[in-house]
Amino acid sequence: MSDAQSSKVPLSQQLRSFPSSFWVANVIELIERFSFFGVRTIAALYIVTEAEKGGLALSNTDKGIFFGVWSLIQCLLPMFTGGFADRYGYRRSLMVAFGINIIGYAMMGYAHGWWSFMAACCLIGTGTAIFKPPLHGTLAHCVNDSNSSVGWGLFYQVVNIGGFIGPMVCGYLRLLEWRYAFFAAAGIIVVNIVVTGLFLKDYAKEGIDDKTRKSKGPREVFLEAMTTLHDLKFMLFLGIFSGFYFMFMQLFDQLSIFIEQWVNTNDVATFLARFTGMEFFEKLAADGGQVNPEWIVNVDAGSIIILVLLISYITGKFHHISAMIFGMFIACFGLLLAGTSTSGWACVFGIFVFAIGEMCCGPKFSEYIGLMAPPDKKALYMGYSNIPFAVGWSGANFIGGPLYDRISDKHELARDYLVTELGQNSSVVEAFTKGEVMPALADALGKSEAVAREMLWEHYHPQNFWYICMGVGLFSTIAMVGYHFWLQKQAKQ
Repeated sequence: MSDAQSSKVPLSQQLRSFPSSFWVANVIELIERFSFFGVRTIAALYIVTEAEKGGLALSNTDKGIFFGVWSLIQCLLPMFTGGFADRYGYRRSLMVAFGINIIGYAMMGYAHGWWSFMAACCLIGTGTAIFKPPLHGTLAHCVNDSNSSVGWGLFYQVVNIGGFIGPMVCGYLRLLEWRYAFFAAAGIIVVNIVVTGLFLKDYAKEGIDDKTRKSKGPREVFLEAMTTLHDLKFMLFLGIFSGFYFMFMQLFDQLSIFIEQWVNTNDVATFLARFTGMEFFEKLAADGGQVNPEWIVNVDAGSIIILVLLISYITGKFHHISAMIFGMFIACFGLLLAGTSTSGWACVFGIFVFAIGEMCCGPKFSEYIGLMAPPDKKALYMGYSNIPFAVGWSGANFIGGPLYDRISDKHELARDYLVTELGQNSSVVEAFTKGEVMPALADALGKSEAVAREMLWEHYHPQNFWYICMGVGLFSTIAMVGYHFWLQKQAKQ
């Protein structure tokens, strides 16, 4: 059934057509995403926050190494764990994943050094890599041509409900003590063990007889996984999307740092105080208080929760690739808006525009791969769908982290200004902690820290980082247009 045909099925009828395991899988995904995004959002801040405030006081380059290794493990392992999930069972794979993630999140709460934090990142990456293929494979088995657009859109909504609640809760807990947030992420995964064991159907037995499935040993499973690399159309599609995800992942891994350092969110805090009347926001708005950057970034998830079902229903009327191209263009524009202003509301609006683009292309990406995959290889193909995340997320950190340190990090730019413009001794300046460098600059200028920050903005233009990121995303979007025309030409031939 084509996209246009499926869009003729009423939304209410599509929602009633999903089996019970579809809803169980969505509950499992919501809980897992609560932990993952709750930790991912605050971890970026925890790594670079000054030691005086309880953070690790490391650089964006260090953060890039942590997240880069994490991303490679999490996104490349599914190429193989997907095949093993098809062979040995979805439920069994999920249980292993949950156990590893609980250990990883708990360890992160105790990690106070470089290597212990890296070990926690590796564990979480491994657990999530095992988790994704069987969960996505279950969903791929639960949808069909008539309801896949709405099904994957609903799944994307659930992902972002977890992604919205997690940073809100963990963002509050880290204000009390950083480790509370990591422990909460570990604790809630226990619920998934119960839900999976009691309610989730194991679809690994679908599409292939049990005798054939069990005849495959680890070697055969591995070799079968590697044959997917020969699918030129599939691999080209993943390659193009990799560049887009380089830009995409900057929203989650760099934008919170950028907001913390450069954006004045007191206008948002003042609005929340007036709109809600809550004492918490009134205290926050007083004396120039700032909204937590992870809450500002959370506008993305909040927008998706509200609008994704409607947008998925609308994009169901269009070809998969066309909808993705449209969404990619919008996301590029939104990220540029979010990263080129010091106004809190301008940043919020940019993130909202980005979310519109994400809603147009994100669910379609998973839907397109799910429909492309053979019945007995759903988890394997969904595992390969993580390649763009591997390239984009690791690139966003291995390249984006050092690049941000060089052209956008407030503390590094302040050090440079003290040495090159004010002539201070470089060894003395380098000895400043992160918590000391901005007060030192303000004192040297005879200005407030806010004025010193504005001066750095005008002198160094740290927003240039986002022009570079948007350029990569735009290049990938144009490449996707070429891919679309190539597919049409292949179809005619």
